[in-house]
Amino acid sequence: MRTLKQIDSVHQKILSSDFSSRVKSMKSQSLLNELIRTFEIPKSISVSYEKEHPEVVKLYHKITKSIDA
Repeated sequence: MRTLKQIDSVHQKILSSDFSSRVKSMKSQSLLNELIRTFEIPKSISVSYEKEHPEVVKLYHKITKSIDA
């Protein structure tokens, strides 16, 4: 299991890689799934979860935005 910092680092490497956009999206989606499993992120992020885990939610949104880009 990776730490939040490790997952963020892997995400940065994916974004700065020479992979195609499609591959970056696939790898980012896989990383997002790992983040969800590791930190038990609920399907609907509540305000209370966000207050308790602000850094997790921040990375969740960061990865999600890179997938949608």
